[in-house]
Amino acid sequence: MTVVALIPARAGSKRFPGKNLALLGGRPLLAHTCEAALASGVLSAIYVNTDSREIADVAERCGVACPVLRPKHLAADDSPTWNANIFVLDFLAQRGEAYDAVMVLQPTSPLRTAADIRSSLALFEEHAPCSVVSVSLLAPRSWLGHLGPDGRFERWHGDEPIYRLNGAIYIHRMDDYRHDRPPPKTMAHVMPPARGVDIDQPEDLEYAEFLWQDGRASAETAATAT
Repeated sequence: MTVVALIPARAGSKRFPGKNLALLGGRPLLAHTCEAALASGVLSAIYVNTDSREIADVAERCGVACPVLRPKHLAADDSPTWNANIFVLDFLAQRGEAYDAVMVLQPTSPLRTAADIRSSLALFEEHAPCSVVSVSLLAPRSWLGHLGPDGRFERWHGDEPIYRLNGAIYIHRMDDYRHDRPPPKTMAHVMPPARGVDIDQPEDLEYAEFLWQDGRASAETAATAT
């Protein structure tokens, strides 16, 4: 099976300007995703999808090419990622590149690992035909609820765990993706909440930095102990 990974990273962001190049552990968010994708060893091709020459240059220094800059009308705040990815896939098809599946890796999920990518793709192949999304545990159902018309909190019943999409990994059969067609089923790759952080605003980056530093400290402690 051939799989192309697309890393969508536009330049603009109203809530967090320069988000995709913001530093985490001294490196741009984009670099973390490029490195995980390359280290996974399971992808046929990896490309960054951007409207910015600066972002493209950062990706290329990480070993990931930008085949074409997307036009500005596909890089607005309200531009769907799907439209921008189809633009890149069409460009690749025109130069003779065809793939069985597409994996979307958002740079705003920098704590996703190469192992997550490998496990997600294995799940996709095991349960084909399907799509795969990455999720993280949110809370037991009984911890959640909704507000009634008078502002009263009304708890949901049941103790089963509730999961949220964390935005780190999406895998689709190419034909399904191109035609924006629902898959026969969608499988979930479960990631720990600490790896499923989605950076949307500066406060999220501060939390991710804490997790990254904590993880590095833990790894250094374990290495010292051995």
